[in-house]
Amino acid sequence: MNNIFKISVAMCTFNGAKFIDEQLQSIIDQDYPIYEIIVVDDLSTDATFQILERWREKFPKLFKLFRNEINLGFNKNFEKAFSLCSGDLISIADQDDIWMPDKFKCLAPLFTQENVMLAHGASLTLKNGKLHHFSGQLKRYHLFEGSDSRKLMLFNQISGHNMIFRRSILQKALPIPKEMYYDWWLAIQATAQGTVKSYNKYLVHHRKHSDNSFFGEKRKKIELSDLERLDYFQTIDSLGEKTISFILSIKEHLLNRKKNTQQSNLPYFKFLFKHRGIIFGHKKRIFPLFTHLTDSVKYSK
Repeated sequence: MNNIFKISVAMCTFNGAKFIDEQLQSIIDQDYPIYEIIVVDDLSTDATFQILERWREKFPKLFKLFRNEINLGFNKNFEKAFSLCSGDLISIADQDDIWMPDKFKCLAPLFTQENVMLAHGASLTLKNGKLHHFSGQLKRYHLFEGSDSRKLMLFNQISGHNMIFRRSILQKALPIPKEMYYDWWLAIQATAQGTVKSYNKYLVHHRKHSDNSFFGEKRKKIELSDLERLDYFQTIDSLGEKTISFILSIKEHLLNRKKNTQQSNLPYFKFLFKHRGIIFGHKKRIFPLFTHLTDSVKYSK
């Protein structure tokens, strides 16, 4: 196999004993070489760490296990895990998902082009032991590709569990802003530093269940307003004048809406509809023009 990349798997854990064995087995079963598996436990109170120790004993050359002395929380724990990786590429692993065995085999070859900074596939929701094919990601969305950062400004289109990225982007991407979704931040950093590729296939079964509420709650707590998030995005190097101008235009509309709550949002509606292909183009719809119209009304309020 040509162009073998060293792939680091970065996993953060917290009270994931129920499903972590299944996820780790799916990682071990990849039909592409794994360079290392970095696991950072954020002070689990169940059997998670003991399970991880057993995996390390079984694969001592592959597993590098760390346990925080204090609870770092969602973003800082992932940031620590990324910093500990030493491979060419980093793949993010949620503690309770299941990977398809060809995940790396599908995504790694996309990095043979040097300007590709991030690659991603799609995921199917796994809930109560059942896969939700009808509402699958590929039925509802076009997977993001390219380097047009504007398309990512209002919607996070690349989930962490679906992505692999070049470790080199961390030179500019770290530290991750405290309140920012780490995957959204990395995706825009990738478009600023190069381009993004996608693979149109379900490569992850993304588990949703009551026991993973810890990370769900953490994500809710760090959610920013559109204005706050755009302020952070504006600080990213190499976005380009067109993207910065786009950010400033959105911010101006949002500030006017905030100041003049009683006035019409018609200017913002016009802006959203004018740029509908950029803002809403990732959504697959039978009647896109009508859907873009209703979305423009919805998000201008």
